Amino acid sequence: MRRSSLLTRAALVILIAALFPFAASAAECDDYSLSWSKAPKAGTVKADQGPRLHFQRVEAGCPGSDTCKAKAYLVPGDKVILDDTGETWICAYFQGPKRGTFGWLPRTALAIEDKPPVPRKQDWVGRWRVGENLILIDDTQGPKLHFEGWARRMATFSLSMFEFTKSPSSNKVIDKSGGGTCVVKIYWLAELLLVNNTMDCAGLGNSFIGVYRRTALTTDPKAEH
Repeated sequence: MRRSSLLTRAALVILIAALFPFAASAAECDDYSLSWSKAPKAGTVKADQGPRLHFQRVEAGCPGSDTCKAKAYLVPGDKVILDDTGETWICAYFQGPKRGTFGWLPRTALAIEDKPPVPRKQDWVGRWRVGENLILIDDTQGPKLHFEGWARRMATFSLSMFEFTKSPSSNKVIDKSGGGTCVVKIYWLAELLLVNNTMDCAGLGNSFIGVYRRTALTTDPKAEH
């Protein structure tokens, strides 16, 4: 009976995936999937998209239907970070004044930067946050930048950190100084940081993965907003 139940459940999963092809991708537009994108890019909402471009919700059966339209919307000129898969609908993230929004957007509605602009040194410097995580970047150690990051989860009293000094290559920096097992990748896109890391960089329940917004132009906590 146990084996029969498992087979029936597996068959049901396969049937749902066949009938609802978007169901499998519904959970693939979030901070994790975007941070591990093979083609993370920045994009701008085109002027010919009308006054409002609504996100499509990240849920089963979406995107592609009028019932998927979310309340959140963008206006021409808004910048997003996106996963440029080349598909009709692509995962995008918009950072508002207080919070960010993930969702699906039609690729044709965006002017996508195929070659990311090279940020200035000062574009990296400051305090960057997402949730309980914090990254500090300063330029006080010569021509290179100094990176320090803390990932914490107060609910489990766990804390992880990284620290390295390196010069970015174009709009990204990759550090493997933790013996090669801990790899941290940081992309600068649309004035945000897109970060991912291997499992060896963080403790149980911790991760540096996410989209970080700059909360101060220096590392001084008094300058934070």
